[in-house]
Amino acid sequence: MSLAPADCRAAAAAELATLALAGHEPAWDELVRRHSHRVLVALLAHGVPLDAAEDLAQEAWLRLVEQQRAGRLARLELPGLAIAQARWLAREADRTRARRAALMGGGPALERALVEAPDLHPGADPESRAAGRERLECVRRALARCPERAQQVFHAVYAEHAPAHAEVARELGLSVQRVRQILCEVRARVRAALGESESEDER
Repeated sequence: MSLAPADCRAAAAAELATLALAGHEPAWDELVRRHSHRVLVALLAHGVPLDAAEDLAQEAWLRLVEQQRAGRLARLELPGLAIAQARWLAREADRTRARRAALMGGGPALERALVEAPDLHPGADPESRAAGRERLECVRRALARCPERAQQVFHAVYAEHAPAHAEVARELGLSVQRVRQILCEVRARVRAALGESESEDER
């Protein structure tokens, strides 16, 4: 069974949930229309800024749709499930920002994001610090060889006050999925460059 978008407005919550679990897009649209405000308010109540809350709420709905399409969504109890998803995304964003801040405690984005470098610490021995600087320079060269758009995404995501992926996607005119794909590609290039550098050192 399916309903036209206009009919979804009058449908009961249980009927909409059943249709949405079957992949009915108008039902999803109506559920988002009915419950988005509650999800947004729940995030604001936990101290999430409005812009970030709007992005996280949108991404929460996208995650639920993705889970349904992948067959991983057995029940659809709303708005509770959407609120829980949005709060989880908010906690993940907070943890990510905390990890970045703790990694290097400041400095350029590249150092904070990619260089897990105890050998760059002032207390490290000179040989280790030299090795750390070589690694850092290797990472810089690898990033410089990436396409300009990839560099923009990387620096936006790993900025000092890094926004959520959804905000970066909006600012750069990309989808959240594309932002994540670009980050994976950049990290793969960096790992390959570091691997080549270490292989050369061992020769």
